[in-house]
Amino acid sequence: MSADAYFDKLDREKATAPLAREVRGWIRARAPHLTELMKWGYPWYQGEALVCAIVPHKAHINLQFSRGAELAAHVRVEGSGKALRHVKIYAADDLDEGLAVILAEAVALDRA
Repeated sequence: MSADAYFDKLDREKATAPLAREVRGWIRARAPHLTELMKWGYPWYQGEALVCAIVPHKAHINLQFSRGAELAAHVRVEGSGKALRHVKIYAADDLDEGLAVILAEAVALDRA
């Protein structure tokens, strides 16, 4: 399934679909060099390696970072996995400069 097909299906299945689409556009605007691909059932964004993914839930979106453990100094970064961490997004207002800094650091890690 392509990412476009995924988002079309999401429109029919989850109330958070509009927010997921907004997150998608936000990532594309801030990291246009990342390639969008489907992996493990979700849209991921890849540079040299996987950087982040959009994972919709019932009431929020998780913006997952593949090297999120290295971003854990940010108060908004949650999780306890070996590498993967996420930021919960409840509304478009959560797509702020603080989150842009986290994404920029994730992209910089990918380039390192």
